[in-house]
Amino acid sequence: MNKRSLMARVLTLLLAVGFSATEMLAAISTPQLPDPGDTGVSKQQQEQIGRQAAGEVYKQMPVLPDSSPETQYIRRLGEKLVAVIPEQYSWPYEFHVIAQKEINAFALPGGPIFVNLGTITAADNEAELAGVLAHEMSHVYMQHSIKQMKKAQITQGIAGVLGAVLGSVGGAVGTLGQLGAGVAGGMLTMRYSRADEAQADAVGAIIMYKAGYDPRNLAEFFQKLTSMGGGGPQFLSDHPNPGNRTQAIDEEVRNWPPQDFVNDSPAFARVKEHAQDLRAYTAQEVAQGAKSGLWA
Repeated sequence: MNKRSLMARVLTLLLAVGFSATEMLAAISTPQLPDPGDTGVSKQQQEQIGRQAAGEVYKQMPVLPDSSPETQYIRRLGEKLVAVIPEQYSWPYEFHVIAQKEINAFALPGGPIFVNLGTITAADNEAELAGVLAHEMSHVYMQHSIKQMKKAQITQGIAGVLGAVLGSVGGAVGTLGQLGAGVAGGMLTMRYSRADEAQADAVGAIIMYKAGYDPRNLAEFFQKLTSMGGGGPQFLSDHPNPGNRTQAIDEEVRNWPPQDFVNDSPAFARVKEHAQDLRAYTAQEVAQGAKSGLWA
């Protein structure tokens, strides 16, 4: 074999190896959060709706004080997740804890997120709780509530408020103040679509991964709720199962670069133990307290 032929073969081999390495790197590229798109409702308008609705939640539910260990812990965990979201796509996320037994969590437009005490005590580790927060944060990130509100114009309270907000930012505040209870009630009974749930799982998995948690814990917690029966139905009533969550998330993360996840912490163990000793109200007690003005 002459020298020129040997050099050509070596060059061909090097090029082949180079392309293979490039393809491998592309296949295991770090996941990126998607562009949430434009709903036609500005961030300022969505934040106004969320703030007003959050104020109504405080009047109608036993929200723990900001100084409680549970709230402080949830906020630190939430801030860890928020830190991985690009600034241009982020929201002024707020994290609150409701002293209710049932497993539940919900997000409002613009950033407010509420987690029931029962969700904290039901989680087996910090990663499962991070999965719940990441999932709810993803509903805000993808603006699912606003998209559902625009679809649900038949619901008078929600349609009226959305119309007022879209009309003008300046005039919206007064209207929101008058219709606050309707906003909160409408949002808390709003059902996400299965497509919304699948998307919140996918985006939540990326947030978890970037924050150092194994995204599979998100699927495991929801799977646990499905099999529980007791506290699960309330949470799943407005978070319909999009299908095989475990399989979907497994496929999502399969080609992501491996990393060492930290899925638990002493702080979680402490706050869970403390939460188990707190007074937590049933959904019926919460509703009765709202009627009597107890929480206000």
